[in-house]
Amino acid sequence: MALFGKKKEEDAGEQPRREKARGKSKRVVRVKELEQALAEDKDIDVDAIVSMYMPKRRMARIGEALLRLGTLQKVLICLALFMAVLFGISFMQENMGNFTINLNRLELFRRGIAIADNSQFEGATARLTAEAVAYGTNIATEDLPDNLDEIDGSHNGRSYVAYTFYIRNAGKEDLGYSGQLKVASASKGVEKAARVRVYCNGEAVTYAAPASDGSNEPGCENFESDDLACRLSNDTFKVGYVDKYTVVIWLDGDDPECVDDIVGGAVEFAMDFAADGAEDTNLFTKFVQDIGDTLTGTDPIGAAGTDAPDYYQNNTITWDNRRNQENPPA
Repeated sequence: MALFGKKKEEDAGEQPRREKARGKSKRVVRVKELEQALAEDKDIDVDAIVSMYMPKRRMARIGEALLRLGTLQKVLICLALFMAVLFGISFMQENMGNFTINLNRLELFRRGIAIADNSQFEGATARLTAEAVAYGTNIATEDLPDNLDEIDGSHNGRSYVAYTFYIRNAGKEDLGYSGQLKVASASKGVEKAARVRVYCNGEAVTYAAPASDGSNEPGCENFESDDLACRLSNDTFKVGYVDKYTVVIWLDGDDPECVDDIVGGAVEFAMDFAADGAEDTNLFTKFVQDIGDTLTGTDPIGAAGTDAPDYYQNNTITWDNRRNQENPPA
């Protein structure tokens, strides 16, 4: 925006009249209007133009508006920004790492199902993340250790990821669960040379992408699809049951797809668990149900929403005293 007036006349006798006329004709105009006026009227004195442009005026107005807000409004804005930051961090965490395990919070975690990276279920939770292996290279299957299923939590080697975790039912009802081991992301075709070995309660199966002719790689089961390595399930996961899983990921040096072209690539896997026959109810309904459980003294989830519920009568379900073993404790 700009403010301008007419050029001064050289005749001194005309000065008062011109000043009076100029005062009446002064007005605020748009910059485009001023440019057009300058182009058409050669008598406009450019030096008489007073600019009304204020650098960073919009930010200044925003700042002034914020200062005028009440204390409650400021608190609400700060809380909204804080929640946005937390959401962003959570989103990043969900998409980082070489291997993550996620438990459905609505249909499993709130019903007493939890996972942990130790057999005693210390710090039981709904999400686990394995440590990453940086700058790993290919390895022969025969070079993998024999005790991969005997160490809890992350126990990576130089060129392989190994992670052992447990899932338990410390809830109030028997149910079933299913799991999907997915290729979360991959680059440069690394997933074609990857191997994924899954131990479930001591029984191991190795999965790999199909060979170039579609057949199975030696000693492996084919991936179910480009994005899905395998499916896991337990249809009768009763109260007091505990299942143990070990997942091992490596690049097989004997695979024909393990070539120089994949150098510098990466692959990430994720394992998601969900309840079989999950109720088709929304989050609000589940929230109301949780309130009912709280009022009746059977609180399913802690106030923070991160403490694993435990309804079991002894309150100590572990891998050692689980019901699904040959000689369960009385």
